[in-house]
Amino acid sequence: MPLLALAFLAFIGLGLPDPMPGSLWPSLRPHYDVPNAALGLVLAAVATGYVAAGVLTGRMIARAGIGGVLVGSLAATTLAAAGQAFAPPWLGFVALAVLAGFGGGAVDSAMNLFAASRFKPGHMNWLHGFWGVGATLGPATAAALLAAGFGWQAGYAAVALALGALTLCFLATRGRWEDGSARPAAGRATPLSVLRHPVARLQVAVFFLYTGLEAGAGQWVATIMTGARGATPAEGAVAATLFFAALTGGRLALGFVLDRIGADRVLRLLTPVALLAMLAFALGIADLVALAVCALALAPIFPTVMARTPARVGPGLAAQAVGVQVAAATIGVAVIPAGLGLGADLAGGPWVVPWLLVGLGVVLTAMIWRLPVRR
Repeated sequence: MPLLALAFLAFIGLGLPDPMPGSLWPSLRPHYDVPNAALGLVLAAVATGYVAAGVLTGRMIARAGIGGVLVGSLAATTLAAAGQAFAPPWLGFVALAVLAGFGGGAVDSAMNLFAASRFKPGHMNWLHGFWGVGATLGPATAAALLAAGFGWQAGYAAVALALGALTLCFLATRGRWEDGSARPAAGRATPLSVLRHPVARLQVAVFFLYTGLEAGAGQWVATIMTGARGATPAEGAVAATLFFAALTGGRLALGFVLDRIGADRVLRLLTPVALLAMLAFALGIADLVALAVCALALAPIFPTVMARTPARVGPGLAAQAVGVQVAAATIGVAVIPAGLGLGADLAGGPWVVPWLLVGLGVVLTAMIWRLPVRR
C-alpha cells in the first residue's frame, strides 16, 4: 500500500476516538453516575496526554524513529479504546483517557512531521481532511450500535478493532516510515530551543490561536444561534454541523489547488476572507453562509502551516517544533473556548462571542501575514 494512502488511513484512525466521550456522554454519565461536569475531567485527561506527547515527540523519534513511534502510539490508542470498552471503574476510564490522548498526540506529531517532510502542502490538507472523516465516522458508528441495541461499550470496541488493524498495518510497514536524518536531528532539539527560534515561536502562537478559534467557533455556534439569534436547538445543531462539514470539505477541496497557487499565497488570501466572514456572522448577515465561508477560509491554515514547518525552521528543529505546535494547538482548544464562555457569562449572553471571535481573527490574520513567504 502506498504510504500516502496509509497516511490517510492513519488520520481517519486519529479522528475516530476524538469525539467519542462527548457523543457517548448521555450513556456514559448514567453508567458511572457522575455529574455532567465530569465530562470536563475526561476531556482534560485526553488533553494532558496529548500535550505530554507533543512535548516528548522529538525525543521519542530520536530513540525509536518515526516508524517506531507510530506503531507504539497506535498500539497505545488501541489499548486505551479496548480498555474503555470493558467499562472499567471511573478513575480507570479517566486514566485510559490520558493514555488515549498520549497515543493520539504522538501519532499526530509523528505523522505531521513525516508528512511535512515528504508530502506537499496539498497532500497535508487532504490528510487533515481525512481526520474530519474519522471524527465523523466514530460518533456515527457509535450511534448506529446504540440504535441496534448495543451499549456504549460497543462504540469503543469498534474503534479499538479499527485502530488495532491500523497498528498491524504500520507494524508491517515500519521500516518505510524511517527518515535517516530524523533521529539525530530530533535528539538535539528541545522545547526550549523551539521557543527561542523566532519563526518557530510565531508558529507555535499561530497554532494555539488558530485551533482555539476553530474549536471556539465550532463549539459555540449552536449556542450563539439558539441564545442570540432565535434558532431552535435543531437549527443550532445544523449550524454546528455545517461549520465542521465546510472545514473538512475545504481541506479536501483545497488539496487539489493549493500546490498550484502556492501555499503561502493561499494563506495570505484566505485569512482576510475568514475575518470578513466572521464579521458578517457577528453582524447577523446571512448566518449560515457566513459560517460556511469562514470554515472554508480557515480550513487550510493548520495543515499548511504544519507542512511549511521544516522549510521555515530547518530539519534540525522540525521534529521538536512539530511536537510543540501540536501541544500548543491542544492547549488552545482547551483554553480559548473556555475563555469565550467566560466572556459570554460576563457579558450576560452569547451575543458577545462572535465579536470575540472577530478580535481573535484580527490577531490571527496579522500573525499569518508575518510568517516568512517562500520566494
